[in-house]
Amino acid sequence: MSRGLSEVVGVVIIMGVVIALAFIFYVVAGINFSKASASVSISQVETLFENIATDLNTALVNPAPASVLSYPVFMTNYGTYGVIPSFCSLSINGAVIYSSGSVVFGIPPSYGSMPSGYINVLLGNSNLVVVNESSSLFNVVLYGAVNASGTYYGEFLALYPRVAVFTLDNGQYELLVPLFITKFKSSLSNLLVFNVTYPYSINYNYYSPGTYVINYTCGVGNELLSSGVVINGKIEILPIYIYVYYG
Repeated sequence: MSRGLSEVVGVVIIMGVVIALAFIFYVVAGINFSKASASVSISQVETLFENIATDLNTALVNPAPASVLSYPVFMTNYGTYGVIPSFCSLSINGAVIYSSGSVVFGIPPSYGSMPSGYINVLLGNSNLVVVNESSSLFNVVLYGAVNASGTYYGEFLALYPRVAVFTLDNGQYELLVPLFITKFKSSLSNLLVFNVTYPYSINYNYYSPGTYVINYTCGVGNELLSSGVVINGKIEILPIYIYVYYG
């Protein structure tokens, strides 16, 4: 092989290597960019969910809590909004009395993943039953990898309500139970609407005082938070239905 031809072949090989390395760099940079963008999306939606939780909590503590709150959602190609219809359940003496949905935002495993079973409470408390105290009645929690309602997330944020128990006079107790009832509306693209209804009273064995084990559990798969309290007396339940409309 002549010297000139050898030099040409060498240049071609070097150019091929450079192009291959450039392509690899491009792919890696794209993956890193997507992961960084997904992380930013999680942070932005966390702020949105925390603002919604604060507004809902304010609506519930008002003398007349009925109100309608709407929020434009931050749209991104690196995550999706959704709902999980039966994310929480309230049971009394082992029998499920109410269930509540949750609003979620999750990213696929290719963009970010926390270990399955990971739970990080960002707003609210891991104790889901608030007893005789003023505290947020809504949680914003970051969870790890899970298959939720047919969608597989590498990690996801969830916004959902907690339960409050208040001690009254003469062995009487009041349970304040906010409930998310999720409803799809195609006309509400890029919008979340929360219709907070006025609570109504339900006497749960109110005239038959006894011992009642109250348990509230939220989560999916092995990512569960659960809290309970034992009541000796009479129970009045105040369910507050919050209709969550999404598109």
